[in-house]
Amino acid sequence: MKILIIKNKRIGDVLVASIVANNLKKIYPDSHITFLCYDYAAPVLLHNPNIDRVWQINDQELKQGLNLFKLAKELRAEKFDLIIDLYTKLQSQIISVLSSSKKRIGFDKRVIPFAYTHKIPILKNRISDYGKAIDDRLNVLRFLNSNVPLDPHPKLYTSQNEQTTIESLLKDKGFVIGKPSVMIGVLGSDPTKSLPLAYVAELIDYISTHYDVQILLNYIPAQRPLVDKLLALVKDKSQVLPEIMGKNIREYILIMNNVNVLIANEGGAVHIAKALDKPTFTLYSPYVNKEHWATFENDHKNESLHLKELKPELFSDISSKEIKKQTSELYNHFKPEKIIPRLASFLDKNLIS
Repeated sequence: MKILIIKNKRIGDVLVASIVANNLKKIYPDSHITFLCYDYAAPVLLHNPNIDRVWQINDQELKQGLNLFKLAKELRAEKFDLIIDLYTKLQSQIISVLSSSKKRIGFDKRVIPFAYTHKIPILKNRISDYGKAIDDRLNVLRFLNSNVPLDPHPKLYTSQNEQTTIESLLKDKGFVIGKPSVMIGVLGSDPTKSLPLAYVAELIDYISTHYDVQILLNYIPAQRPLVDKLLALVKDKSQVLPEIMGKNIREYILIMNNVNVLIANEGGAVHIAKALDKPTFTLYSPYVNKEHWATFENDHKNESLHLKELKPELFSDISSKEIKKQTSELYNHFKPEKIIPRLASFLDKNLIS
């Protein structure tokens, strides 16, 4: 049985969607699974034994000319028996409707006619402690087989060679493996998902003052100027190791695998840490729906905070569109003194001080 899973979106979305592939191998043990995703998100699927092929596409190229229809033609030639569209946007609908597959599953949204043979309702609210993002994907699997026990946890896979290489890199940069460590997510996926740098600096100062830990910063080389601005605001840099960074997603995964906890803006970095079974403390952008993306917060290992929990009055009588427009202004209210009590409790439970 040939199966195509479509999720051409961001890193965290693809990682969460990978639970569908993981569980499909339980439902259809002899199936051949192809996972279609953007090339920049593909590294989170590397070495996954439940995915037989990762079909990578470039998001910019897909928007040019007739490339979408060329891709649809190539996928049609594969003659998939089952298509599971976890994206359910116009691009993926076109791929689905042109595929000729007899069984095509998508979410119940406004779609082009005949895009899917079966549409799965999207939940209004989460139905488990796993979180709504996980619940929606598990619902797709339950439609296919309600009797197979499902594993809701996304997983990452690394090779021994990768692990050996990263351990050598960490040691060369002054990181002591085994000593308590904290990864700080400096920036979100875009400015609307990023706590102000001055506030991040205050959180780093608090951690440096109260915990004997190694502090790493999650950023990419192109963001180094912003990291330098952040470091200029940090009072005590003695515990910060700014030269250790993941130049790509795989390096971040491997570095995070050697770190104790993550403190970050909501995004792919958080989903990666959770997939590595690392404790996470997540700060949500004012416009992001925490109920949708807060996953696996049923124990002390994963905690999160949204400004709405601290200042609900800022969100009364305001539409989601207006919230997004006012994100920058709202972030100014997300002050470190409000975050630190929750952060300290999290660190005390998950880190040896």
